[in-house]
Amino acid sequence: MKFLVTITLAVLAAASGVTAQDTLLLRTYRTVDVCSSERRWLIAPYLGNIRSADSLASFDITIGFDTTNVRPTDVLSENTLSSGIYFPATMTLVVPGEMRVFGFNVTSNMVGDKPICAVAGNFVGSCTDSINFTFPWPPTFNEEFKKKVTVLRSEQVQVVATPKRDNLLGVKFDLDTLKIDGRDSVQSVQSQISFGAASPRTAIFRWTILDSTNVAIDSISVNDVVSSEITIGSMSASATVQFASNRNPTVELRVRNKTSQTNAMAKIVSSMQVLDTCACVTSGLADTLNVSLTNPIVSISSPVDDSNERLLVTNTTATCHCNHGQTNEIAVFTVTGERIASQRSITGDVHTMSLEHLPPGPYIIVGSCGSKTFVNLNLK
Repeated sequence: MKFLVTITLAVLAAASGVTAQDTLLLRTYRTVDVCSSERRWLIAPYLGNIRSADSLASFDITIGFDTTNVRPTDVLSENTLSSGIYFPATMTLVVPGEMRVFGFNVTSNMVGDKPICAVAGNFVGSCTDSINFTFPWPPTFNEEFKKKVTVLRSEQVQVVATPKRDNLLGVKFDLDTLKIDGRDSVQSVQSQISFGAASPRTAIFRWTILDSTNVAIDSISVNDVVSSEITIGSMSASATVQFASNRNPTVELRVRNKTSQTNAMAKIVSSMQVLDTCACVTSGLADTLNVSLTNPIVSISSPVDDSNERLLVTNTTATCHCNHGQTNEIAVFTVTGERIASQRSITGDVHTMSLEHLPPGPYIIVGSCGSKTFVNLNLK
């Protein structure tokens, strides 16, 4: 660590410009990344180019800091004016919030265009904090020092949060393909939220429809979260979510078939963005849902009469009677063969579907019991 700091100070000292003779500048040489395992800062007081005639033999500088987020750890001399002096640069932390650095030479003056010394330490705050160093007391030098320091300036240490990509953080559909039969029919698909090793507090989920002429997102529900704000548009939808601790939230999308085509496809792409102020992670997990859309053509045929298996249609309901727990389905088609509504039941022998939502007109009502089909032409 000291070797790297030595190189840094050597390069920066060589590139330093001469400041005004009356200015002591506290320079900063490192940006603190709160997402890094090493959150170190490095500062150094600088007087400009010091000549032998300036007669600098000693220094005593007090630097103020915020004890809530700054922990000074080391004073460094390599490649500074205090390198090799008789009494090496020393730091004391007796007064809370103040680091005092001092040193002196006996046989010769300090000479060169370098910092006087350097101080390193750890940052223990968050990305919303700032690191500000001050001069609570005027610095002192030996009486023979020719420069009269009257201006004190300090550079601010930059604090950043550089997030890392987590390929296990995101949202994933439970299905690869969602099948929706019939125009205006709606089907649901579940999505699981995967956190990986992260623990975000807030995030926004987005679903982008790649072919909005064929499908639409009718509704979104998010479970086991503190709060959620849903926005649904014609081409995309989003949910801004605040997570609860120790929960496994899920998302349910209800997707509607908008097309009249016999067969069509669409895609819905999911993504996640972490909104935490100091987020050190970005989502690397995205998913794509294929949506298969069909509108089967129905041919009217007369079924074999069966008193125990039949379809009964009124102006407001359609009831299908099946035996032995067979799969029971009722579907409604226009006279052109376009499927406009359907309901399916796998429990019970009798299933009733409401027709009250249908506008007046002719309809083909199809009931299915297992492999058997019953057809009724109805004029509402």
